[in-house]
Amino acid sequence: MRVRLLAVARFLETHNRALVARQLKLSRTSVNAWVRIYLLEGVEALRNNMSKQNASKISSTQKQRLYEYIETQSRSELGGRLTGKDIQAYILLEFGIEYHLDHIYRLLKSIGLSWITSCSRHPKQSVEAQEEFKKISYKAIATIPFHIPLHKVDIWFQDEGRFGQQNTTTRLWVPTGSRPRAVQQQQFEYAYIYGAVCPTTGATEALVTPCVNKDAMSQHLKQISQATAPERYALVIMDGAGWHTADITEEFDNLSMLKLPPYSPELNPIEQVWSWLRQHCLANRCFDSYEDIVEQCCKAWNQFIECTDRVMSMCLRSWAKVTNF
Repeated sequence: MRVRLLAVARFLETHNRALVARQLKLSRTSVNAWVRIYLLEGVEALRNNMSKQNASKISSTQKQRLYEYIETQSRSELGGRLTGKDIQAYILLEFGIEYHLDHIYRLLKSIGLSWITSCSRHPKQSVEAQEEFKKISYKAIATIPFHIPLHKVDIWFQDEGRFGQQNTTTRLWVPTGSRPRAVQQQQFEYAYIYGAVCPTTGATEALVTPCVNKDAMSQHLKQISQATAPERYALVIMDGAGWHTADITEEFDNLSMLKLPPYSPELNPIEQVWSWLRQHCLANRCFDSYEDIVEQCCKAWNQFIECTDRVMSMCLRSWAKVTNF
């Protein structure tokens, strides 16, 4: 009520509603509505109007119904998306309550919802297979040699990321009203980072190569093998790429590979590492040559791993623990 009275008082001084809205950092619509109510019905009408608006707020039960409706729609495979106007119409239809569009967004934030970009999901992905994979102790027993005790097993996540001249652009902080322009090359030089992390210890290993094949994969596994302590055993989780064949682990006596379920990149936290490298180091820039790409990839990886806590917090998963029964 105090803000409304202040807005009306400023209006009576200046007779300029736009100026009052700017001075008090309010919307022009609100100031116009309050001044109109005051001029037509007086100060008491402002108080009565506010009471009616407060009485029209949806209840906690209705908020829960709204939350469940929006969450269900977000998981729908029928396509499309809900906009603020859609939610405004739903509240009016279901609860008989009229909200201003500006208040809709505040309401959504208050019940724990955010407007974010969705992740892609392959239509052949199996949620059941993913949940079964998360029973990692059983998977480990079926994968590692029988004489290795589970408490001596370290889980590593491994993947390959491609970086090069067909680079990405990202969001940037810029002055309001402007639109930044970032460089995006059209050439075709690339390098590949073979990356692996052990979230429990924060250990990392990486290899930058001009291509992906079994020889490079064997060299990368050799790095992981050498990084594994003598009394420990490495269980390396990776996807089903064509160069991730079972025979490349035969020369190592302290590691085994475990394949992720098909179409399940979200189970591999290395995907987040690639995103971090692009967002913080490698996007919005040009590369002069293959050698430049390699150098910048190495710098980006070293920048990522210089903070062990960052490695562990980004890559640790609650289900990725091998425990004795």
